[in-house]
Amino acid sequence: MTRKTAVWAMMMIAMVGLTAATFAGMSETEKATDSRAYLNSFNIPSTGVALEGYCPVAYFAAGKAIRGKAEFARDHDGVTYWFVSEDARRLFDKDPAKYVPAYGGWCAFGMAVEDKFPVDPTNFKIVNGRLMLFLKNRNVDALKLWNDGNESELTAKADKFWKKVTG
Repeated sequence: MTRKTAVWAMMMIAMVGLTAATFAGMSETEKATDSRAYLNSFNIPSTGVALEGYCPVAYFAAGKAIRGKAEFARDHDGVTYWFVSEDARRLFDKDPAKYVPAYGGWCAFGMAVEDKFPVDPTNFKIVNGRLMLFLKNRNVDALKLWNDGNESELTAKADKFWKKVTG
């Protein structure tokens, strides 16, 4: 088995575990929400809440992933985001494109290798003002793979594949 095939297989196995763990941590209300997964090519969990409820503004303002609150929810392009505060929601409203995750919330490294990988929303990097999310589980840390590679080349490949995905 080639290294690329082995890495791909490990990622696929890991995705199943990550999905099960995410679903197990949801409230009954979140589980009952109709899925909007793959809405307009975006990575939306079955809860219908992008970033698994993490605030898109916090990645930039605080430099870390912080869970938002349903009371500060906002829909943008059919996707629901939760914010940590009304102020964070106002910042988002002023410039949503700044805060919406790159590649529809799919793993940036996955995009660079022409695939869609789920993400751990706490595993992220801001690259040229864009929020990049990455897969992370006990077998694979896609952010480490990204950082070990040539970021400019990976970004160009990811951008090219995302254009293909979104038509």
